[in-house]
Amino acid sequence: MDFIAVGLTSGLESPLNLKMEVNADIAIVGGGLAGCLTAVRLVNAKPNLRVILVEEKAHLGGHSTWIFRESDISADSLSWVQPIIEKTWASCDVNFPRQQKTIEGNVCSFRSATLHSYLTKRLADNVFLNAKATRITESHVELQDQRVISARCVIDARGFTAVGPSPAGAHCGYRKYMSREFLTTKPHGVKAPLMVDANVPQLDGLRYFRLFPWDEQRLVVEEIFYSNTPELNAERIGRSLLSYIDRHGWKIQSSEREESGCQAMPMTSEYLTSSVGGEPLPIGFRGGYMHALTGEALPDAVRIADFLSSLEDLTTETARSGLMRFRRSWLSRQRFYRLLNRLMFYASEPALRYLVLQGFYTQSQDVIERFLSGRTTWSDRMRILRGRPPFPLDRALRSLTEKSVAHWPDRKASRES
Repeated sequence: MDFIAVGLTSGLESPLNLKMEVNADIAIVGGGLAGCLTAVRLVNAKPNLRVILVEEKAHLGGHSTWIFRESDISADSLSWVQPIIEKTWASCDVNFPRQQKTIEGNVCSFRSATLHSYLTKRLADNVFLNAKATRITESHVELQDQRVISARCVIDARGFTAVGPSPAGAHCGYRKYMSREFLTTKPHGVKAPLMVDANVPQLDGLRYFRLFPWDEQRLVVEEIFYSNTPELNAERIGRSLLSYIDRHGWKIQSSEREESGCQAMPMTSEYLTSSVGGEPLPIGFRGGYMHALTGEALPDAVRIADFLSSLEDLTTETARSGLMRFRRSWLSRQRFYRLLNRLMFYASEPALRYLVLQGFYTQSQDVIERFLSGRTTWSDRMRILRGRPPFPLDRALRSLTEKSVAHWPDRKASRES
């Protein structure tokens, strides 16, 4: 690895005034999902370029498990994601009080450990772990350990700044979750992921469980809330996960992994960050690229990685210009999902929010697939919205436009979990 001493002041004789410069073609700051997938795509599509991935923690991807449907991304995209996929199931299930359904089609999953292993092998010394960025511009990344990365393209993938209380203030709801991986004493018998189990008491807004059978004796159980408040009561939810396991009659040998988090679910476009000259290129949660209703980021992370890899002249400014064109059509598609957030978090009573989700899963499989991948058509939207809504008409009408949000009366927050 080439290092060049750079004088920060005129006093070059003092080692304290020196930083070590590292030259690269592309520098990606943030080793979460978006940063890692972009690095995977670029290192495969442009092997002659030097791609550096910077992560302030000791492990890429945190301690996360990602799950997605093959239909969420294109066949070409699936081909380069395939090496990191660990598990594939042929279908998944949803369970509501008045709707049980099996959705055919491959469901895939991978974990952060696999992502970490793959990238540290492919990028080798170009993965900078335990490296905190103190300053980022469109051409340089300054690290706390005195290294300076100089690159033609600098990408900021450090995460969504609106996690927890968001810049949109009252104009968002919250999707908060906690999951654990359990090892059962005997085979649990679950064959396919249970993507939604809302056949449970509705507390703190919409509440449901997800269940992934990792192997014959390993289960990932996740509890999710669509709530008015960002607080996450980890102790109570931990007991709830154990109760869910107990109700199904599974005996636990050990609990091995835990994940939790809170995402702001936007009702308006205020949460989106802008990108101007002189700044790095924001992607992933940092740029607000996620499905506004489900909170899932993988489909958009894959699409943006594909877009960046398609650029012949990959500089921060050319990538910014092209991504802004991508963003305009993306924003148009996301407008519908922000409307559904307004209907769910404002128009619906917290205990009845599950009816919005239950109604959606009555649609045909092709409508469901386009919805989950963020590709809902106008006819899909009409199908999803038709019928008797589970909320008062006056609240629904007030929710139709984003500008109306500022005039909403205060709504009492749902009970905390």
